[in-house]
Amino acid sequence: MNTLTLTAKAVRTSLIAAAATSVAFSGFAFAEEQSDSAKVERIEVTGSRIKQVDMETSSPVTVLSAADIALTGEKTVADVLNNSSINAFGSWRGTSGYGSGASATSTVNMRGLGSQATLVLLDGRRMPGTSSSSGATADTSQIPIAIVERIEILRDGASAVYGSDAVAGVINIITKKEFDGFQLDYSLEQPSVEGGDANRFSIATGFNTDKGNVTFTYEYYDTKAVMDRDIWKMDDPTYGDYSSFSSVPNGYYNTGEKDADGDDIYAFYSNSDMCEQTQNVSDGTDGENNGRCFYSYGEVTKLFGDMTRNSFMTNFNYEITDNIQFRGRGTASLSDTETRYAGTPVSTNYPVMSADNTYNPTGEDMTLYMRSVQIGERDTLTETNSFDILGGFVGFADVGNGVDWEINAQHAASTTNAFNYNLINDNIIQSELDRVDEDGNNIYDIFNTSGMSYAEWDQQMTQLYDAANHTGVYQGKFDSTQIDGLASTLLYEEGDFSVAIVGGLEYEMINFKQTSDPESASGIISGGSGGDDVDAERTRKSAYTEVQMALPANFEVSAALRYERYDQEGTLTGAEGQVTNSSTFDAVVPKLGLSWRPVDSLLLRASYGDSFRAPNMGEMFSSQSLSFEKAYDSVWCEANNDSDTNYCASGNQHKTWFGGNPDLEAEEGNSLTLGGVWNVTDAWSLELSYYSITYDNKIEAVGADDVIRDEKINGGSDLVTRGPDGKIEYIESGYINMSSVETSGFDFATSYNLETDFGDFNLKLDMTHILEFKEQADETSEKIDLAGLQDYPEWRGNFAAAWYYNDFNAAWTTVYIGSQSGEYWRELGYDYIVDTPHYFKHNFQVGYTHDWNGTVTVGVNNLFDEEAPTWYDYAGYRDVNTGLYDVLGRTFYLRINQKF
Repeated sequence: MNTLTLTAKAVRTSLIAAAATSVAFSGFAFAEEQSDSAKVERIEVTGSRIKQVDMETSSPVTVLSAADIALTGEKTVADVLNNSSINAFGSWRGTSGYGSGASATSTVNMRGLGSQATLVLLDGRRMPGTSSSSGATADTSQIPIAIVERIEILRDGASAVYGSDAVAGVINIITKKEFDGFQLDYSLEQPSVEGGDANRFSIATGFNTDKGNVTFTYEYYDTKAVMDRDIWKMDDPTYGDYSSFSSVPNGYYNTGEKDADGDDIYAFYSNSDMCEQTQNVSDGTDGENNGRCFYSYGEVTKLFGDMTRNSFMTNFNYEITDNIQFRGRGTASLSDTETRYAGTPVSTNYPVMSADNTYNPTGEDMTLYMRSVQIGERDTLTETNSFDILGGFVGFADVGNGVDWEINAQHAASTTNAFNYNLINDNIIQSELDRVDEDGNNIYDIFNTSGMSYAEWDQQMTQLYDAANHTGVYQGKFDSTQIDGLASTLLYEEGDFSVAIVGGLEYEMINFKQTSDPESASGIISGGSGGDDVDAERTRKSAYTEVQMALPANFEVSAALRYERYDQEGTLTGAEGQVTNSSTFDAVVPKLGLSWRPVDSLLLRASYGDSFRAPNMGEMFSSQSLSFEKAYDSVWCEANNDSDTNYCASGNQHKTWFGGNPDLEAEEGNSLTLGGVWNVTDAWSLELSYYSITYDNKIEAVGADDVIRDEKINGGSDLVTRGPDGKIEYIESGYINMSSVETSGFDFATSYNLETDFGDFNLKLDMTHILEFKEQADETSEKIDLAGLQDYPEWRGNFAAAWYYNDFNAAWTTVYIGSQSGEYWRELGYDYIVDTPHYFKHNFQVGYTHDWNGTVTVGVNNLFDEEAPTWYDYAGYRDVNTGLYDVLGRTFYLRINQKF
């Protein structure tokens, strides 16, 4: 006898209704078993490819039902997953200012090991990756929430079962398949801040016959932009995120004087009068044109862009014979995202005003800090189109104890087109500044030394930037074709002993190409991120088997083994021109599991597995590209007592060249989970699990902060180039294999149902506590335990209380994020880093089911308008981890559902 947890019971009920037609499950085994009352219905559960009776296995799985998802009040699958306690440190949510289409995507980051270490499945199959990530990660925001039946989260490594990338775990999104009728859904969301309004409308229809069924779902989703100025405290007197790249140009020159140490003294020149008259500019001069005009870029940028998405999905199956079924799935997503960053700083190649320029006010060569605000902000339109087609045959052969088999073919493609407007061609700017008229006088008086009116000066600056205006174009294409098959059977069954086995083969061909327009790729365009061109292909070959043995005394042993091989080739553009590199990665990864039911109400379990992830094509083959990363230059600023407050601001950006690394090695790891599930009563269940993950050779993108920190520790760095004044001119970074990451912790969950005369109550609590999260940069470095430090909370949890009475329902949910310490960073010299307090976000909703077969729900998320904690002891630009916290404040929503 097997006893299910409360969650498992609810899920199993829905599975029994859908098993015969599910893309994730083999339907004909169910049909065969129904015809024989002596047999027990078996289903496939995330974490194993072998169908089984019990929803609980040796691997821990968290199930979020459609009802659980509705209780969150969130508008996208990405937001639901971001609030999950196992998404320990938050995950990426697309924001303005990121290239290659990344500003239009969202990912999930299980256990804090990176989105590339989390495998996302759609109905038990790999979800197509995005072109912006070279296919490495799936965009969870593209999945229409209206089609989600439930989400199963496997909380341990599963590379032996599902293949590479399942290092931290697996997200399996199960969609609705068997539907008869017509359904409309509409939802409206309105935050208390300006902007961010969201509308979602979906239509679902389907019909069933005695031979099969088909469903169609369409969803339209639209959300409005949120401006940075409406989120961050820019009127706070401590706010200081301004840029020297200003709409009123600043000139940096050698004064010809020496300081006490005999070093040259440099100074800035700008027009004080223009500073005073120009919008979003702060006057940092002395009133006599000495000093800088600072630009407040945060006044014009979008934190989250305007986004419109149209999604389509169909599931279908048809019974060809009594033992063979054709099944298929088609999905498509078309989205447009409009993001905005401040007018282009002319910074890829700094323009210079020569000493003999007609309008040079200093008589010395001047390096110019300019920003093309006069022609408009940097607006980016990102078009992301993706589709996925699956077709296959599922069958049953009456051989031995019966063999379930399936053969599938799947093709997926993703295209990202990004158009970056109002960029600047540096070469044209320089040539225009040097150009002279027929009398030999220069054309542009950018410092207004001739005393033009403001309108005349502004018109001249507009003409200058118009001449150099450039539209950057980025295109990324990713496509995958996979053929796979498997067969499973019950080898032996006698009394309490049985052996089941599954085996399968997979073959996948992947092509990935991303290109920028030639000017951006050549490094003469400011304001974009062109140059990281990739042209690569990859093949993946896999063979796997899994065995499950039921033993006397209610013991069960499972074992899985997979061989996986990646062959990839790509063209890398560098200093030596185009170079073609090829690499092969392969590994054999095992997984073992053990479960024991000493009594019907208690399940004890343990699992151990190895993991493997090959570097993706972007990590290996991206050409060197330019970006501008925010970082505090602790080397210069501490040595000079932060004398240049603008340069030493935490939000100051540094020119950073970033590229792929063809010498990367594959990541390897292992995971151990121990725990148990106890059904205390029919109404109350408890689960406690311990996990430990070791992740070796983890591939990390080395950021500007990391490079500067290593330079400080080691007394120098070949990756940092500094100018005569000691300030950073540019940084070189890329992908490296870190030595290791080690993390461990506990997951706890409990659920309680209470039936009363005044309604039924359901209470749920889940918590994750991280014991350690140790990173080691290389073999000679010491391990740093980040658990509990800023952005690495030790505690995350969710509480939900739901009430149902006749046609009414109500729910209260709470999201909890634990406190974090800034002490580690303060000891490194970042004195402005503060401790982060505990964070609670409370949500409330009420619903009514009316007599016309529909429901109406109204609710508010972040009921008490809890403010997200900031990083610093002063007000700053984007000074909150938006991947971890809600910055939109109190948000009201309405949901309407109508069935026909």
